[in-house]
Amino acid sequence: MTIQDLTPALDEDRIADAALAEILFSPEGVQDPYPRYRTLRETRPVHHSKLGMWVFTSYDDVLAMLRDKAVGKNVEGFMHGRFGGQWQEHAALRRMGTSMLWANPPEHTRLRRLAGKSFTGAMVERLRDRIQHTLDELLDPIAEAGGGDIVNDVCYPLPLYTVADLLGMPREEAPALREPMRNFQRTFELGLTAQELREADEGAQFSDDYFADLIDRKRRQPGDDLVSALIAITDAESGRLSPIELIGMCNMVIGAGFETTTHMLGNGVRAFAQHPAEAHRLRADMSLLDSAIDEVIRYDAPVQIVVRTLTEPRTVGGVQIEAPAQLILGIGAANHDPAHVSRPEEFRIDRRETASVSFGAGIHTCMGWRLAKLQAEVFHSTMLRRFSAFDLQEQPVYRPRLTLRGVESLRIAVVNA
Repeated sequence: MTIQDLTPALDEDRIADAALAEILFSPEGVQDPYPRYRTLRETRPVHHSKLGMWVFTSYDDVLAMLRDKAVGKNVEGFMHGRFGGQWQEHAALRRMGTSMLWANPPEHTRLRRLAGKSFTGAMVERLRDRIQHTLDELLDPIAEAGGGDIVNDVCYPLPLYTVADLLGMPREEAPALREPMRNFQRTFELGLTAQELREADEGAQFSDDYFADLIDRKRRQPGDDLVSALIAITDAESGRLSPIELIGMCNMVIGAGFETTTHMLGNGVRAFAQHPAEAHRLRADMSLLDSAIDEVIRYDAPVQIVVRTLTEPRTVGGVQIEAPAQLILGIGAANHDPAHVSRPEEFRIDRRETASVSFGAGIHTCMGWRLAKLQAEVFHSTMLRRFSAFDLQEQPVYRPRLTLRGVESLRIAVVNA
């Protein structure tokens, strides 16, 4: 083999690494990662990056890895690789080490079984009327003023209050958890500064202490809520949740339940505002609501990447990968793969194509997908019913994060129906 034979492959590696660096570290890549995903997918859909991690950007490969039993979570290896041997000294990283989100079978199976006995579809559906009432109250000031910051005034408090109601938290206590949880969730990003890690530790400790107190209150005075159900639940095979596991479940529900849903709702408003013809179509035909919500979740997913560990050798896309290997699975990239989605950069509410991977797949499929979709259905149908039009008043600016993708604020002007 000559150097001429090697040059095209080397060029492709450089192109792929440059695209990945822009996605992860540049303001332009954070604002709009999708053209960079396309470059990666067309150049190196299975790419061994300079970070030492394998990056997947095609739909088929991402879905296969999400479903593969040899692809799991190696919290010890991942944390040690990122933060060194002292990672357990950090409250935020210790939490990740004990979370169901990072567990593998059989521990993951046990925790998910116990959580599933309490977090049921019936429990979620009981929240519908409360979600509608809360949303109507939050939208009243927007309607009266002719607009406002829909993200911070509506898309943030709606899921936060919804998850608080689900857990059995007093609503007045919920806002205090916003910043601690947002700071903790920086640990999901691949780029994390020392200052951000300190703030994440403080946030983790704050919410751990809060939920320890809430659990103690629910032991003394249980109610018709998820925390009380998690305390009481038992299983002949799985036993009960330990105190640490209970706190971990509460943190997982509040963290995943409001931050990602806030982004999902805000990203959806942006999509409808920038595609008014699609908003008009849905107003005229609400039978399209289900497919419209699926399109919102596909078009600009609130979770863009997930990290996994490969424990057995695999050949993916014709590329041999030795184990163990750290993987970056491109959820946002897979959702925009033209091999499965025709004209993926278009926002079309009547798509009937391949399901997105925004909620994951396999054993780590998001447990809260029903609650997220319920809130999206109530939110977008209400927005379209109450307002005959809504327009962006400023260019959306995305938060400087990729794993969890959403805008900092979104000011809109509305026309009451």
